[in-house]
Amino acid sequence: MAQESREVRGRIPKDLKIAFEVACVRMEITQAAALEEAIRDWLVKKGLPTSDEGKR
Repeated sequence: MAQESREVRGRIPKDLKIAFEVACVRMEITQAAALEEAIRDWLVKKGLPTSDEGKR
């Protein structure tokens, strides 16, 4: 069964967005995959659960 997904929106500086796009192309990964990794890493860094499993 496919995992349900949701859209995340936000604004970042133009130069950061361009650097992100270029890095994703060079690494041959989707921006969605890179964002998911970045958000998970941020949550771990903050000591927060990375899924609903942490709430149970």
